[in-house]
Amino acid sequence: MIEHKQQLQASIIDKLIDDEPDFQDAPSRTEGITISELRKNVRRDIEALLNARIQWHTWPSQYDELTTSCLSYGLPDFSSMSVSSHEGRTLLCETVRDTILKFEPRFLEVEVFTDEEVPINRVLNLRINALLYADPEPEFISFDSEVEPVNLGMKIIEASL
Repeated sequence: MIEHKQQLQASIIDKLIDDEPDFQDAPSRTEGITISELRKNVRRDIEALLNARIQWHTWPSQYDELTTSCLSYGLPDFSSMSVSSHEGRTLLCETVRDTILKFEPRFLEVEVFTDEEVPINRVLNLRINALLYADPEPEFISFDSEVEPVNLGMKIIEASL
């Protein structure tokens, strides 16, 4: 397990983001980040990914590289998907999993599922378990997400295990 004070290399995007632009004495991102900062950054990026929507679903066959480009970043619109059935929830979980694996290279493994025991009221809850690449060893990370019923946005929080 990675020690909480051990410094890890921040991603390029994390080095460019300034969480406190008004604070002049912010620490330099060249020094590295802690595992808790890495987990927070991954949560932020997963939430952004799952709240982005793809505008196009299919491409002409000669443009197959577009399926992994920024034009395909995000989830397809699932507003017409029936998540009240087991099959619909399974399809949504597979779609979320495939999207994360396609656009989040820091994850080695990803599993997405719903708790079948919990009845669906107005909010669908998903659990995302993943193995996060970190040196010297991968770190297990888990997120709980709520699919908002009106705008189908996803709120992601790190799960307490």
